[in-house]
Amino acid sequence: MAGTADNFDNTTVVIGPGKLYADLAVPGAGGRLILYSDGTPDATQNPDAKHIGYTREGTEFSIVPQVTNFFADESSFPIVSRVQQEVAQITGEALQVADFDLQEILNPTSTRTTIPGIDGVHFGGSNLLTYTCVAVVFPLEEDPTRYGVVQLYKAYNNAGLAARVTRTNLAGVPFAFQGIAIGTRAEGDQVGVFWKQNVVGS
Repeated sequence: MAGTADNFDNTTVVIGPGKLYADLAVPGAGGRLILYSDGTPDATQNPDAKHIGYTREGTEFSIVPQVTNFFADESSFPIVSRVQQEVAQITGEALQVADFDLQEILNPTSTRTTIPGIDGVHFGGSNLLTYTCVAVVFPLEEDPTRYGVVQLYKAYNNAGLAARVTRTNLAGVPFAFQGIAIGTRAEGDQVGVFWKQNVVGS
């Protein structure tokens, strides 16, 4: 008999900084976000990409299944469990509050203001959401010239608009980009993807 090998591998831990991008092109089936050598989205594939800029404490991603447990009278433990819903999100707090190109992304019912002499967004009265494709890109600890990516193909900011303006702290706008299923994609690849480069520039 033999023991089980330990799996202590500090090259597979993740530490930032990461960068959050929006308005990316949705990759086709079998495709992926193409990165330039510096880890930014390739401009040919993603001509409309926007970097969200500074965040207060980086970004957090989560994929959380909501499970229903079914019980039998003869057991105090569930005998069958089924996933009823799943929520995939990328969350954080953006600090560039007065960047209105970003505000249009962060406020999915707003419209970019084009009135001469002012820069901003208008909101109120619309029940239509504007979706965006978002991704977090971060360097790998095993090789900082290679990158990891978490991407949501179709998402909107579910955190609303809230910012506190005070002289003692930077104002920030929360974001919670919630992934929406694209039903025309293959099952298992309808919401997003998490991957890392195995080869520099791949």
